Amino acid sequence: MKYQIPNTYNWFAKLNLTKFIPWNFETEINQNSSINERFKIECEQNREVMTFGRRQDMDTFVGFEIKGGKVTENIIVFHPSFGTNVKGWNIIESEHLDFFDFMQKRVLPEMKEWITEDDVNDYI
Repeated sequence: MKYQIPNTYNWFAKLNLTKFIPWNFETEINQNSSINERFKIECEQNREVMTFGRRQDMDTFVGFEIKGGKVTENIIVFHPSFGTNVKGWNIIESEHLDFFDFMQKRVLPEMKEWITEDDVNDYI
């Protein structure tokens, strides 16, 4: 199934605005990512995501929620356990109304913290 990606994300991806250290986003979203399946396995709320990025220093991922076979604007930040016994594990760290809300409330504050400790030359 081919999903329609929200336009807010397409703008960032097409302009190559995909690296907000420590977050990295895909320019082309892999709709068959194994992380999507991992979320489905570990989320006890019967929810689905289409993963589009991750935090580089930990196994924290981010994806658009899929409802009724359509990709929504809702963003879910999640941390899989990658374990076999996931009962009681809360995979969801936070949710955001849309991509801009996610950028404002999660990505930019974490980037601000990160840049005080790292040298930009390490990433160029």
